[in-house]
Amino acid sequence: MKATTSTISKLAREYGVHLNTFKKWIKDYPELKLSKQKRVLTPKQVQTIYDRLGEP
Repeated sequence: MKATTSTISKLAREYGVHLNTFKKWIKDYPELKLSKQKRVLTPKQVQTIYDRLGEP
């Protein structure tokens, strides 16, 4: 699957988990460089999540 921009909320829905659960899953991935002010994840960040968790 080609990674495109996405939000954490949308990815949580794709994985079928609550937003808080998803945030716990990804909070310790330093390569994501998550920012509280940034709402949209870059394709590179989304691909990192897919690589770590598997595609939804």
